[in-house]
Amino acid sequence: MVSALSYVTSNARKYDRDRFLCSIFTSVEERNGLFAILAFNLEIAKTREMVREGLLGEVRLQWWRDTIELIYSDPENSLNDGMVASALSSVIRKFKLSRGFFDQLIDTRSKDLFVRHIEDEAELYDYTYGTSATICLLFLEILCPACCSLSHDKIEAAKSIGVAWALTGILRASNVLAKQKRIYIPKTLMKKFCFNEEDFYAQSVTDEIMQATEYVVNLAQNEILRARNLLKGNLDRKYLALIFQAELAEMYLNKIELLGFNPFSNRIETGRVRRQLQLAFMALRGSF
Repeated sequence: MVSALSYVTSNARKYDRDRFLCSIFTSVEERNGLFAILAFNLEIAKTREMVREGLLGEVRLQWWRDTIELIYSDPENSLNDGMVASALSSVIRKFKLSRGFFDQLIDTRSKDLFVRHIEDEAELYDYTYGTSATICLLFLEILCPACCSLSHDKIEAAKSIGVAWALTGILRASNVLAKQKRIYIPKTLMKKFCFNEEDFYAQSVTDEIMQATEYVVNLAQNEILRARNLLKGNLDRKYLALIFQAELAEMYLNKIELLGFNPFSNRIETGRVRRQLQLAFMALRGSF
């Protein structure tokens, strides 16, 4: 029988390979915790694709709300209702993870079921915080020993890395989003660049779409720069699973720039071996 740990590890490797690779540079206990967080995120993130109606998706997310409530209200209870829930229960107890981050992740995915467009950059940042920065903050709680206090700079750097990762992911997913007739470019930016949503759905590489893409690339790059400044370029090996996300995001952003800010290019996702080598080189280099 497949164990909960094997299941969440397999899911993370298969469906969130980049963050899986970032997570392997940690101790076994920490790694298992990170994989459980990634598997949980996958469970709630795929809700929109699994249902035809938002209310059905909300039912599924409510199950997760109830599960999180049970984990925190009855810490001694060993959940057996699903591999991910079982693994997550163990990780939450072991690392004493903050419940608020799980609530935020579920609430943001709930809004994702019903909101067709993002209005402005403030809402975009709320979305990237709720779907990605919270993951980074949970990573931080796992990676930082209980006896150590987290500095304000490390917390803020983790938030910026999460926002950058999410912005990069939105651009990388342009082909899939276009087919699903979903856009995560805020209305204000669409108006600013005369961005036509029908062109996006048709995956037409117009000047307006490239300009909007360049703008989002710059937003993400600024977040990475902010994280780098907060960490003063130091590579604290305890936080490699976080710092490597920034490194990979920067690689994708540079690739998009080299491709003329074409968000639909299939070449954005090429070079898996190069990405793995880059992480290994960075681990040896000792700087961020």
